[in-house]
Amino acid sequence: MQTEQHRFSQAVRRGIKLGACVAVLVIQLSPGLIGTAYAASFKCGKHASASERAVCDDPELSALDDTLAKDYRLALDAALDKPALEADRISQWQWRQHNCNDAVCVKDWYVRRISELEADIHLGKTDPHETFEQSLADQHLPPAKQRVLRNLQDLSGL
Repeated sequence: MQTEQHRFSQAVRRGIKLGACVAVLVIQLSPGLIGTAYAASFKCGKHASASERAVCDDPELSALDDTLAKDYRLALDAALDKPALEADRISQWQWRQHNCNDAVCVKDWYVRRISELEADIHLGKTDPHETFEQSLADQHLPPAKQRVLRNLQDLSGL
């Protein structure tokens, strides 16, 4: 009889230990599930701006932030003018920080920026000669000016 009580007592202790281990594991693995902190490209904290808080609090905006970060890396890899792309990134981010105070504005900003970066990625993968020729066609320049620009391009090695 005492042996059965002893075995039962040991089983209860093992169950309690196992439950405690599971609870600790769940707590350690779930900081992102408790509260906010969804953003990918920046740290969500108490000093976050209104637009950053919107991203931190909204899984859809966080997913857009993930997409933007991925597309920016791809655009940077494809960019012919990396410093210009970086300057544009900073300028665009500053615009969002100063102008977007709600989730709707932030979402619109992400959709626009992702679209712009996808265009940059496509442009970067396009042959530079084709891009130059398309730019000349889009400007509707007279043939003499087009020849001058082509000569300048040839001299610059583009």
